[in-house]
Amino acid sequence: MTLLAINWAFTLLVMGVGMGVVFVLLIVLIWIINLQTAIIHGKDNNKKSVKTEPVVTTDTHPTPHEQAAIAMAMHLYFDAHDEEPHVITIEEVERRYSPWSSKIYSMRNFTK
Repeated sequence: MTLLAINWAFTLLVMGVGMGVVFVLLIVLIWIINLQTAIIHGKDNNKKSVKTEPVVTTDTHPTPHEQAAIAMAMHLYFDAHDEEPHVITIEEVERRYSPWSSKIYSMRNFTK
């Protein structure tokens, strides 16, 4: 009986308006973020073709890709870890008495 008492047209209208507002705000937020990054980096909205210079390879200067490969190989070769024993030791430490953690002094707080 409660299904008949629900105004489904109004419910669907509220749900549709809510979802529409969320999607419109997401689109506006994306637009604002893109605008801020364009302002910060000083880029124009018109995407101009940027001509990049070709990478010249010589025997004395390796390309950045070759430098990265050499660095990765050196990292993998020299990255040796110490061998540690797989023994777990649990050391029991006695806590010293501390008046700061004692509740005795706060139990009899009489004002005179």
